Amino acid sequence: SVNNQGIIKDHGDFIGVSVIFITESIMVSRDPQRGSMAYNNYSCGTIPPLVVLVALFLYFYLDARVPEPIPEKFKVKVMDAMMKTYGHTVNVLVCLGITEPFSDFVRKIADWFVLTMVTGFPWGIAPYDPRLKITDTHIRDIRVKVYEPVSGLGRTDRPVLIYLHGGGWSLLSVDSYDPLMRKISSDSGTVVISVNYRLSPQYPFPIPLNDCLEVVEYVIENSKAMGIDKSRIAVGGDSAGGNMAAAISLRLKSKIAMQMLLVPSLQFVNFNTTAFNENTMYLNRSIHDPNSLMFVINYLGLEPKYLSYLRYNNHTSPAFKQSLQNEYADQTLWLPRRYVRDEKIRENMEQPMDTGDEELFEKIKNVILDPLVSPLLADDELLENLPYTYIMVCGYDFVRDDGIMFYERLNQIEEEAHLAYYPEAFHNALFFPHGPLKLNVGVRIVHDIVKTLKNVL
Repeated sequence: SVNNQGIIKDHGDFIGVSVIFITESIMVSRDPQRGSMAYNNYSCGTIPPLVVLVALFLYFYLDARVPEPIPEKFKVKVMDAMMKTYGHTVNVLVCLGITEPFSDFVRKIADWFVLTMVTGFPWGIAPYDPRLKITDTHIRDIRVKVYEPVSGLGRTDRPVLIYLHGGGWSLLSVDSYDPLMRKISSDSGTVVISVNYRLSPQYPFPIPLNDCLEVVEYVIENSKAMGIDKSRIAVGGDSAGGNMAAAISLRLKSKIAMQMLLVPSLQFVNFNTTAFNENTMYLNRSIHDPNSLMFVINYLGLEPKYLSYLRYNNHTSPAFKQSLQNEYADQTLWLPRRYVRDEKIRENMEQPMDTGDEELFEKIKNVILDPLVSPLLADDELLENLPYTYIMVCGYDFVRDDGIMFYERLNQIEEEAHLAYYPEAFHNALFFPHGPLKLNVGVRIVHDIVKTLKNVL
């Protein structure tokens, strides 16, 4: 479609017009009467159909619905296409029997795709960085990558952020997070320790969490030898990493100075949230794919057949749905309606109370109701005396509501917390403060993270 100034309005229209132009150009060039446009008896040969097929492939492949307020829509569609390509690649390799889902090889491919998106190269950026001393080492047999600003080397009062990467407890690593960790460390002047915890389904809860806790406790106990100020230790992470950072804060409380929860997933009892319902319409075959609940299945050590149970909240019993503990994650109590864009969803936030599989709930309740798995379910007493809490949420993120409700609960009991809300952003927008797919909102998110580290630690 073309607007009244004759300007093509989006990339889909551009590709469609390009198909016509390229096809016609080739056909005209092959006509003996050049430029006659006499196509009646024309045989296209093999090239035009190829052009059409490629263009149609691009048209339908770059088909993601992107959050309307994002100005760099084509970049986001490229990101979405790359993530879909990763998924298709893995599916083919698994179908051919070359690998298994969530194998080390599959995870390496995931790292390559992420690094290509954020740097333009599957191998990432050069190992040497003049601003940082970067050490790939181990703490208590757990691989970590340590980023130390050169300007602070030799000091004994340095702040540190222990960072727990995202990836649904199942994918990604310190390697795919390397560009982001470099930027945060160098821009903030903070030592960053990026933790390569073991992944599910091979290592379900509590193993990933325990790996992270081991590293945090080691840093606390050995802060002096590491040149770290014991009073300036923060733990943070995004998505699955944000979940574990919140769990560690519940355990250690005043032993750390700040928890930094970025697009965190904080509860496993309600997946029929307003955020899930209105935001899985966007980028829904990549970062917001409803089947991402498979990551929760992996972390909980459940069989894949229970995926649909989680999606429609049939994994909890009617009795639990009417319990006091469920109220800690009740959207009607803790989610201000101003965060919900869709009027119909906003006016119908109540959840059905009479559904659920009693047998499945009995099997998993001790795990999913544990505040170390679902920090949002912690009671008020457990939430007291937490470190300063920085929560970052995105308006078009399918786990948006968890972070907002956690902030509201902390605010209600007067715990010190800050909510950074980016209404136009999606789940992994913080990955793009730089690189070929750089987004303005990614720049702002990381700038605010850096500013917070400078001001709080």
